[in-house]
Amino acid sequence: MKRTLLALMAVLLLVSISLAAAPKGEEVAITGKMTCTFCNLPAPANGAKECCQNCIKAGDPPLLEDAQGNLYILLTGEHEVPLMTPERMDLLSEKVTVKGLLARRGGVQAIYVKEMMKAK
Repeated sequence: MKRTLLALMAVLLLVSISLAAAPKGEEVAITGKMTCTFCNLPAPANGAKECCQNCIKAGDPPLLEDAQGNLYILLTGEHEVPLMTPERMDLLSEKVTVKGLLARRGGVQAIYVKEMMKAK
C-alpha cells in the first residue's frame, strides 16, 4: 500500500511539474518578416539571410516583425526541441506566418511557435 501511494504521489508531482512548465498564452497567427535580433533591433527589418543564419547559429533568437512594426521573439513550442530546423533557417529574411502561443511579460512579447511557413 505504501509503495502504491508513493508511486501515485510521484506521478502527480511529475504531472504538476510538466503542466507548470508548459507555455501559456493566447493562440495567434502572425505574419511578418523573420530576422535575427542582432540585425533587426538597431534597424527595422534589416538583415540579410546569410547574416541572420550566422547570428542564429551563434545563439541569437529569431525575431518576427509584423506590418505594424511589432516585434516578437520566437521560441520553441516544445521543451528541449530546437526551433530553427534547416527548413526554418531558409525562411530567414522572408515573409512568414507563425502560429503559436503569444506570451507577454514586462514589455517583452514572444511566440512559442507551433507552426511556421512562408507567407503567401
